[in-house]
Amino acid sequence: MLLPQHLYYLGAGDEPWLDLMDNDEVADRVVMLNIGPGRTADENLWRADLRGSLPAADSDPGEREWQFRIDRGDGHLVHPLVAECFTTALQTVWVQDDELFAYRPAPEVSPPRVVKIDEFVGSLPTRPLYVNLPRGFDEHPERRYPVIYMQDGQNCFEAFVADSYVGAWQADLAAEFLIGQGLMQECIVVGVSHGQEDRMLEYLPPYAAFTPPSRRPFVKALTGENNDKPLARPIQPQAGRADKTVRYYQDEIAPYLEQHYRALQGRENRATCGSSMGGLFAVYTALEHPEFARNHAALSSSFWITRTRDGKLEMIERMRTGPRQDIRLWLDSGTRSAPNRGDDGMRETLKARDALLEAGYVPGVDFQYFLDEGGIHNEASWAARLPMIFQFLFPAT
Repeated sequence: MLLPQHLYYLGAGDEPWLDLMDNDEVADRVVMLNIGPGRTADENLWRADLRGSLPAADSDPGEREWQFRIDRGDGHLVHPLVAECFTTALQTVWVQDDELFAYRPAPEVSPPRVVKIDEFVGSLPTRPLYVNLPRGFDEHPERRYPVIYMQDGQNCFEAFVADSYVGAWQADLAAEFLIGQGLMQECIVVGVSHGQEDRMLEYLPPYAAFTPPSRRPFVKALTGENNDKPLARPIQPQAGRADKTVRYYQDEIAPYLEQHYRALQGRENRATCGSSMGGLFAVYTALEHPEFARNHAALSSSFWITRTRDGKLEMIERMRTGPRQDIRLWLDSGTRSAPNRGDDGMRETLKARDALLEAGYVPGVDFQYFLDEGGIHNEASWAARLPMIFQFLFPAT
């Protein structure tokens, strides 16, 4: 049984020491005790007592982070490949094969992988799902995982970047790094593809309307000289269907993941994450359907599309005047415009932040606002912010 505020190291060494670090400098040293055999004859199981050396367990996630490396005592140091020391928020740590765990892992741990379900059949049009499973999923059948539901799923993962026409968020790479460094909980990240030409309506709240381009065949004029000229059928504005999309997530995708991939139940174990219209959908879900998920990330959200005839932004007005929900919400935008994609909604996102403050939401507790200097409305900017967002949604504990 793991003890609180202890570090366990499975590896070789001659009387190793745990080096507690501060800005990449050794601040303190803790002797490690040999408490048993390792996986092979040249390994041992070592333990260091950290009680009184770590930040309080109930402090903010950013304040819980601490740094360390292991001096094996034989001239070798154990640290990440890309840094001089580990930085983690875990209170109890298991170090195995240069990765950090919050529990004793199996002797061999399989790498994370993305499973593509080509045709997920449900109440919305059939579409692919992309399910990113964490490391060790096969070796730890007793473990269940929280889930991050990402919109525009075909753009989420580097493993399936060929399925995207705009590039990937690299969510699989971000999750792998953060989990391996003990900066994020092990979780499932599912990319839910959008409904192609129905994307706008699927993510649009039902209190807003959108006039989609005609998808029907052109019709011929019946009389006159324009007999051979095609005329588009008139298309009427359509109300958003985000309420149906939330039910699709809650009643169909979530039970599927719980049955087939050991997803945890409960709103506290679910998050939504999206950008642009997907960000708008994340905010809608947070405000109108908090029973589905408690944690949400809305990047570069398309608040503009909820503008009413009197110039007000309906979604932001609902933030200001609606009931205060038990949620955690990340809001962000960039500061630059992107060619052919418009600005990044900076002004509207600032208004959304102010509306949350007026409604009594507490920054750092209920929501986090971030302004990405130089960020634009594209996947590269969103990918760069994703590590911060994943740590916000499911920080390591």
